[in-house]
Amino acid sequence: ENFLAEKFLNFLPVNRRKKFEKLKRKIDRDNCVISHLIMTFALKESDVKNFEIVIGENGKPFLKSGEKFFNISHCSQGAAVAVADLPVGIDAQEKNGFNERVAKRFFSEAENDFIRSVSDKEEVFTRLWTLKESVIKCEGKTLADIGGFSFENYEKFFEKYEKKFSCLCEKNVLISVCGNEYFDEIKIVKT
Repeated sequence: ENFLAEKFLNFLPVNRRKKFEKLKRKIDRDNCVISHLIMTFALKESDVKNFEIVIGENGKPFLKSGEKFFNISHCSQGAAVAVADLPVGIDAQEKNGFNERVAKRFFSEAENDFIRSVSDKEEVFTRLWTLKESVIKCEGKTLADIGGFSFENYEKFFEKYEKKFSCLCEKNVLISVCGNEYFDEIKIVKT
């Protein structure tokens, strides 16, 4: 609540500052800055030398040097980043209800059967969404492609679509990571 994102704007590249200026809610503006700062920290920790970021197809950011790959995600409760040697996707969402209309539209019949079979529909719905988001972000696809991936079940660590998936949780936030390795530690910054 005391975080002033504006103090850190000079650390952001021009494209990130433009994104920041378009955001209306304080939490979104704060997370825009925080996620960039933790991404920078994580890349430095991974010995990245060239921090020039370019925006690729479908808006996916990547390092121009190709030294490492990264992905960021944020929700109202915080931000998360994943750094890897090969493409990676991460999604963090707080559990905030089960939306049957969204499930029917974007989830497969098997996924909807899975949701109906469990008592905690909210958790499974959110986990499935984060898994779908993580794989489309890893592959540089868009939300229009989200229906092409189906997770009729999952474990903490599992393989599907020739990728490795990691399912983590921090309090009320579910985090899914998709890549060519498993992740058991995600750096989370609370806003």
